[in-house]
Amino acid sequence: MIRGCSGRDRSFFPLRPGIVVMMLIVLLGLPSFQARAEGILDVYSLALKNDPRFIGARFSHDASKETLTQAWAMLKPTVSAEGVYTNTNQKIISSDNTVFGHGSSSFPTTEYSLSLTQPIFNKPSFANVSRARARVKGADMEMEAARQDLIVRIAKVYLGVLAARDKGAFAKTEEAAVELHYELVAGKFKMGLAPKTDYLDAKSRRAEVRAARIAAESALDDALQALRELTGRDVPSLAVLREDLPLKHPDPDEVAAWIGEAVKRNPSLEAQRQTVEAARQEYFRQVAGHYPLLNLEAAYNHNKTEGTLFGGGSEVETTNVLLRLNVPIFEGGIVKSRSREAFNLFQAATQEEQRQARALEKETRAAFFGVRDSIERVKALREAVESQDLALQAKREGYKSGLFILLAVLDSERDRSLVRQDYATARYDYVMNSLRLRKAVGTLSESDLVTVQEWLEANP
Repeated sequence: MIRGCSGRDRSFFPLRPGIVVMMLIVLLGLPSFQARAEGILDVYSLALKNDPRFIGARFSHDASKETLTQAWAMLKPTVSAEGVYTNTNQKIISSDNTVFGHGSSSFPTTEYSLSLTQPIFNKPSFANVSRARARVKGADMEMEAARQDLIVRIAKVYLGVLAARDKGAFAKTEEAAVELHYELVAGKFKMGLAPKTDYLDAKSRRAEVRAARIAAESALDDALQALRELTGRDVPSLAVLREDLPLKHPDPDEVAAWIGEAVKRNPSLEAQRQTVEAARQEYFRQVAGHYPLLNLEAAYNHNKTEGTLFGGGSEVETTNVLLRLNVPIFEGGIVKSRSREAFNLFQAATQEEQRQARALEKETRAAFFGVRDSIERVKALREAVESQDLALQAKREGYKSGLFILLAVLDSERDRSLVRQDYATARYDYVMNSLRLRKAVGTLSESDLVTVQEWLEANP
């Protein structure tokens, strides 16, 4: 993709020592992709271990799974044990009993108990189990969405680095060409062989492309930092896209089919559906606050007293088994208030599902047509690059023979640089739109990154 000046280009310009040094600096400054260049799968592997957003999503997913365990716990038996040791001191102050008219005593009492409660009918807890199931399913879908989102983010940042490097390389190539023009015109101007306008045009354009190169270097550094943010370390060398990138239209080539699949299978939308279901079950749970509660209870109590002031000690065991029915009658209106709150939250979740479905349709359409448009743009811009190379060569030759002014050549240099940037961007857009389309329908996986990896080459 990145081409230097041809042999004919060099024969057109007189190579002075300063220009040779400039060319060497530019060539050495071009991005070099060595055998150790890392592919997109390498970067994805690093991000799986180091991306805070994805790792945080994994912890949130694991935490959400506990809600179902907690919900079931409310329907299982609860067992508790209690032990009490009491030391009692008694002293008779006055008594109508002549036998115990005076005296004092100190004695211990030991008591321990064991109780069991088993819910038999608890409508709110049943609804809570259904709510927890929906939350766990939603968490699974959110985790899948986070994984697919990581793939897209990795591709976006990875290709962003390549795009920034391309832009910097194009800027350096244009700067080198403009520098050659400037050196040539400056020499002619000093000898009175070139008009001052040519000299000023070349000087102005040299400053302009230098500023563009500096901006490109800054953009590249920012792109590399974005990559480091995902992977947790510097990744200085990346494999680049092959020139013979295969361009394939979506299959099937009908946007309605893709939208239909997206609505059915998109994990983020499915997670929102589970949020709606959880909100519906929460409403049922609050309404169930009016239902009676029935529990089976069993209790065992053992009490041992060593002795008292009024008689000997005792040791008593007590066992109770009972059914406890609790019928809520009035709690200040809190049940109705919570039910209304839960119903409104359920309606809000339903509206959010509808919003996400509409947004997903828009996203799917954009990705679908983005793939198709990118293919046409790549083909058109490939031809434009070839035509612009020929046009630039013709204008260089025409300037040599006096058919074109220098400004026309400089404009052609800039146009070639811009069309090459557009061509590179179209190729990256094709890759990104392909991944976004599969993400929209919920089928994006590591195998798609394997495909992208096959489109890369470590040694261009």
